[in-house]
Amino acid sequence: MTFLIATGFLAYMYAVHLEDQWVPADPKTKAELEAFLHCYSARVIQPKESLWGRGYKLRSGERMVQYLILWSAPLDVVYDAEDNIKATYTSYE
Repeated sequence: MTFLIATGFLAYMYAVHLEDQWVPADPKTKAELEAFLHCYSARVIQPKESLWGRGYKLRSGERMVQYLILWSAPLDVVYDAEDNIKATYTSYE
């Protein structure tokens, strides 16, 4: 149990560290954001699966991608059909 708590805290701290880097850069596209991310997995989710973005209504051509930073801390991002960022939810907070 202690291992899981420590792992979750480490993932959270790493996600905050990455956020401190990408927020000032203000990425506009998927490629620009992913240049700041390391050690993650990604999958397409529905907004109802997002902790902070569950109320978002996807428009035509949009999708929500959940990045699991250090395979644990979720960052949920909405992209349009051209991979432009429409919304970002730091669900690890």
